Amino acid sequence: MFLSLLKNFLSLVGAEAFTKLITFAAFAYLARLLGAASFGYIEWSAAVLMCASLIVDQGFSSYGAREIAKNPSETGRLTAEVVTARFLMAAIGYLAITLFAFWFVGDETIRRLLLIYGLSLWALPLLLQWVFQGHDRMNLVALTQIIRQTIFVGIVFAFVKSANDLLLVGVAETVAVATAAIFSVWLYRRYLTPQTPFWRPMFSSKLFREGAPIGLSQMFWTVKMFGATLILGLVATAEDTGYFAGAMRILIALHTFVWLYHFNLLPSLSRAWVAGREKFAGIIGNSMRIVLPAGIAVGVVWVLLAPFVMRTVYGQDFSSGGGALQWMAGACVAAAISGHFRFGLIAAGFQSLEMLTSAIGAVVAAVLIPVGYFQAGTSGAAAALCVAEIVVLLVSWLIAKRVLFGLDTNILPTEGQHFEGLPEATR
Repeated sequence: MFLSLLKNFLSLVGAEAFTKLITFAAFAYLARLLGAASFGYIEWSAAVLMCASLIVDQGFSSYGAREIAKNPSETGRLTAEVVTARFLMAAIGYLAITLFAFWFVGDETIRRLLLIYGLSLWALPLLLQWVFQGHDRMNLVALTQIIRQTIFVGIVFAFVKSANDLLLVGVAETVAVATAAIFSVWLYRRYLTPQTPFWRPMFSSKLFREGAPIGLSQMFWTVKMFGATLILGLVATAEDTGYFAGAMRILIALHTFVWLYHFNLLPSLSRAWVAGREKFAGIIGNSMRIVLPAGIAVGVVWVLLAPFVMRTVYGQDFSSGGGALQWMAGACVAAAISGHFRFGLIAAGFQSLEMLTSAIGAVVAAVLIPVGYFQAGTSGAAAALCVAEIVVLLVSWLIAKRVLFGLDTNILPTEGQHFEGLPEATR
């Protein structure tokens, strides 16, 4: 199992590193070509689209992956239910974008860009990476992501030549998502269920009941991470907001790899929960043996290099953001540890409790970030974000200890302790 998990994780990390590199290159090209104002339109439209995409998903993907991991024979039914639900939510999401564009956006170019970007919502239901995740086919997840981002980057470099081509960026995103969706459907038919109809509309109230808490948890995470800059912008100077936002962009980029690790672990946890708590605790315990020392080592290196990274990435003017980035190391390490408990709760069907931990973290961040800023500037605001992640870690651990492992169960690895779920050679 360990080798399988490692292989899947490396597939995801490799794809994510490649796609982030080429996408960064594309956006750097756009920034230089279009100028600050037009580039701001693109970033703003992309942020709106990200919020709308959360409406489309609503946690259905994580729910579907968990259930498929437990019972692969239900793949066809679960796919039909999730795709149906996501098409319904895509209609709601695009309606929300349309109303927002016509009621609150005065500039015609921005409105058109937003509406073009929004068309990609209609292809999102057919992105089936969550199905591949449930079957532990992370290579297919990675391949779909590579197809999507390569198409986007290729269109940007091939066709966007001046500020007059601004709308083509939205076209590139829509074409990329649609192409990836078609490709993922083909992969689904070829490798998973070639003998069953791909999709018949099927509605499930259970899907909404169990998926909605996961979706709300994702929204709370978005409020905490992306909302941190918004909250700080309400109380800080423009310069301090820029320093903090620069550090946050690095945190979010690196946090992606933390999320991928737990994304890869979720199917194994789901199956282990069905097999019994001993095996479930064993997988988490063995993972902790890897993540704890690795997280501490990465955190130390992060703190040491943070000022240098800020200067190198953003220039000497952003040196003041080095302290903020150092505090964010703690937030990332805490998230890497708490992910075991949070994804464990999702795997075991306690997604409402996992949502509670995310909600508490969002509230703590919203309250403490302004306080931290007034006390110690951007470093204080970042320290507040770190505290919020530590609170999430403590709350999720306490809940998991009671719900998943029993009050007297200690899942943290100790000397001589043995775990089920991984080969003897890895113990």
